[in-house]
Amino acid sequence: MTEHLNDAHRRLAAWTAEDSPYKLASGAFSEEARRHYRAYVADWLSWCASGSQPLHPYACDRAQIAVWIGDRHQDRPLATRAAMVSAVTSFYEHLLRLGVADGVDPHLTRARLAGAPVPADPKRTGLRGDGPRWLMQAADRLTGPDAPRDRAICYLLLNAHLGHDKLRPGTIIAMDVEDRTDEGFRTTWRVRPKNADDDATTSITISRDAARLLDHYTGRQPDGTHSPDLAQGQRCHNPKYGTFPDRGALLTGTANRARGARLARNDTVNQIIKRVVATHEELAPYASTLTPDFIAATPPAARTPRTEE
Repeated sequence: MTEHLNDAHRRLAAWTAEDSPYKLASGAFSEEARRHYRAYVADWLSWCASGSQPLHPYACDRAQIAVWIGDRHQDRPLATRAAMVSAVTSFYEHLLRLGVADGVDPHLTRARLAGAPVPADPKRTGLRGDGPRWLMQAADRLTGPDAPRDRAICYLLLNAHLGHDKLRPGTIIAMDVEDRTDEGFRTTWRVRPKNADDDATTSITISRDAARLLDHYTGRQPDGTHSPDLAQGQRCHNPKYGTFPDRGALLTGTANRARGARLARNDTVNQIIKRVVATHEELAPYASTLTPDFIAATPPAARTPRTEE
């Protein structure tokens, strides 16, 4: 038992070392992530070694992780407890990839704390608890030339959570500037329903927050005209190439921006979401799970299950 505990501590040190070649699912370790992951997993291993019947560190399951949290950290904030669970499961995911911890339950790496931003049931999708708020926080922090576009995409994916129609990634990519209608009390967009004919359209409502971000991104003026500024990261337009301020692709790509190129399919939106999620300290551990389709399935705020600290 002692031999396995010592081996686990050595593996932890190598995993979180400053010059470690290993990475998290969301990318490279930051200095803060190394410190937190090392501390959380070390606490778990210490708990495994305590008690009259020490727990074998390479033969644990999700229930035992829950007991560890309840035994030592029940009074800590929910977000912190979720991060601790994620750190431990990420450590074992790393060991399983190395072929070291053969005795660990392979389903352990999907363990999630109740109330965390990702539901525990793998058949359910959509952010839970503080997850939607954290994603909006991450979007609002964005900087750089594509920040207005990427921020709008995040809010459009949360359209159903904000009390409006669900918007899938493919629908968002296909949106055109001229298909917008303002009715004073609401903003609607004509879109093509999934698996419908090319000429079939339906009107969906857009949340006020998303509409506000789209106004900024498209350079929309109070009189309804559009004056996007490429230098400000706003939508591209260039009459020379047949792209105009008031029509064409709503969300344009970085490549050939002057031509107003439409975003690529889901691979591009996936990349955008992964970059956004990786910037938030609470969401980063779930980067491999938080796909655009997953986020689009987030339930309305009024139906989001309440969690208790």
